[in-house]
Amino acid sequence: MIVSQLITKKPVIASKDISIREAAKIMKKEEVGSLVIVDKDYKAIGIVTERDLLYAIADEIPLDKPVSEIMSQNPVTIEENSDISEAVALMTSREIRHLIVVDHDGKVKGVISIRDVARAVGAIALDLAFW
Repeated sequence: MIVSQLITKKPVIASKDISIREAAKIMKKEEVGSLVIVDKDYKAIGIVTERDLLYAIADEIPLDKPVSEIMSQNPVTIEENSDISEAVALMTSREIRHLIVVDHDGKVKGVISIRDVARAVGAIALDLAFW
């Protein structure tokens, strides 16, 4: 199974200049746990997760500050045609819960979560159990 098969929805993206509050509103509206921050070429320059928002609130960072202040820079990405085993290895070794899927030009195609990967690995294991 390849990584692109795990993408269930269009990526939710934003500019680094939006406010932290606006980022939270977008994530709530789109019902996602992460927001990919992209440049003008649609390439990922950062990612903001629910955990980043939680830490920002706990650290009393003003919510009108730009999201670039709390995003994880240089996010981990994986090419869309990579095998799911590579995604598992990346997420485990980097201790991340969201992985940005990109095409061969580095443009964002989607985001997969640890939940997506676990579901797929479970389905593969179940399928193998019947062999």
